[in-house]
Amino acid sequence: MLVGLVAAVLSACGSNGGAETAFTRINPDEIILDLASFDPAGFKKAKEYDVAELPNATAVYMGYFTPFDSQPVQYEVRFYPDHSSVIESGVSYAEEVTGEDGLLRSADVRWKEGTKDRRGGGAFRGQLTPLYGDFAVIGNIILLCEGRSSEQSLERCEALLAAAGIGTEG
Repeated sequence: MLVGLVAAVLSACGSNGGAETAFTRINPDEIILDLASFDPAGFKKAKEYDVAELPNATAVYMGYFTPFDSQPVQYEVRFYPDHSSVIESGVSYAEEVTGEDGLLRSADVRWKEGTKDRRGGGAFRGQLTPLYGDFAVIGNIILLCEGRSSEQSLERCEALLAAAGIGTEG
């Protein structure tokens, strides 16, 4: 399962002068990032979570970034010592709370911190949904990105990373 996940690649075609861009959902780059790495994008930190119960994580922040021609989008950035720690310890925790079948209740998840912040929809209408449609991995981080679908979430992950100059060439 993990090998299949690591091999998962999302390709998106851009209309930038006919050039194609490819966004890799699980990027094995060994880059070591910190919260300041997102400063060029204007990422706004809203919360810092306690990571004592999240194996090998060094820090987790929830915050907002406004992609071009969009409303602010919520993100959760999980930091680990290195890429192998992300893959070995973090990916399964991110899978648990993202996507159509993401778990929404503290009673159901292994890492309970921030569970309420990962919910979308309207509780009063009984329509709670996972806020994060998917996540991306680059270097030592997992980036959970708000979206109604995996595609929308990954587009938003890509937008933040590009605005921060992370994982871009040239």
